[in-house]
Amino acid sequence: MLERYKDYLNDGLAPHYDYKRFYNRIPLFRYDTFKKAFDLFTEINGKVIVELGTIRSFVHGGLEGCNTDNILYWTPDKPQNWDWGAGMFSLMAVEEFFNKDVQIHTVDICRAHINRSQIITSKYSDKMNYHIQDSVLFLESWISSYKQKIDLLYLDTGDMTPIEPTALHQLNEARVVVENNILSDSGLILIDDVRNPTPIIIGNETNLLGKAKYSIPYLIENNFEIIMDEYQVLLRKK
Repeated sequence: MLERYKDYLNDGLAPHYDYKRFYNRIPLFRYDTFKKAFDLFTEINGKVIVELGTIRSFVHGGLEGCNTDNILYWTPDKPQNWDWGAGMFSLMAVEEFFNKDVQIHTVDICRAHINRSQIITSKYSDKMNYHIQDSVLFLESWISSYKQKIDLLYLDTGDMTPIEPTALHQLNEARVVVENNILSDSGLILIDDVRNPTPIIIGNETNLLGKAKYSIPYLIENNFEIIMDEYQVLLRKK
């Protein structure tokens, strides 16, 4: 399924920055890390995907209607308009696994964002679970609420600027994952926007891990290994 969106997943990011200037290389973009994550999820016979930070716009930032509630801006038959700068993760996941025994949970603290996500993924609503909740509180209640482990966790909460509140929040998410042991054996964590240079350009940030400047070191210290280290970072529980 991802093949038909490959150019959008890559071109939504690749042209926007001189990545070599900041990272001494051009990283692989979301097509490659989504594909690897979905392949590994299949290998471990995964059943549960959780996305923290949902799809929040009908169109990308270069078009009128970005981050608005007007349903007229959602064009399901024109993927060139979709918000590829943000990745469209839950739609990619539910299209990939729509005919499998897989459930997807998407979490956002903003009701408007969840409403937009429901519209965008409405064709697959029987596979989707929508939660208006703080992501840390959601993770803390996961085991008691669902009595199962998460196989693929996608971390994408918060904004790129200011980066410090977002990075601290993601560290709290990672701590809950580790302390409550909510990932399955060989469970996966995919972190978005690790090599997004916006905080460096706008916020004079010196750390090169974006939203994940605290979470990645913490996860590595707590029995996770890096599988792919690109624009996104994919980790696996050892």
